[in-house]
Amino acid sequence: MEDHLLTIEELAKYLQVSTKTVYRMIHRKQIPCYKIANQWRFKWDVIQQWMEKSNFRPPDQESRS
Repeated sequence: MEDHLLTIEELAKYLQVSTKTVYRMIHRKQIPCYKIANQWRFKWDVIQQWMEKSNFRPPDQESRS
């Protein structure tokens, strides 16, 4: 699944945040992304690395830490 590209909707679901939050993160340059034609895409492996580096945890996992 390394080369798999996620859409904004798929990423939002995976991160357990709204699509509006993902758009906000894109515009603040807080998340690695690629624009293909007129659509944002996210590489699965890059997102995994970003999550480890930034210590990002989906909302339901924050309380478990």
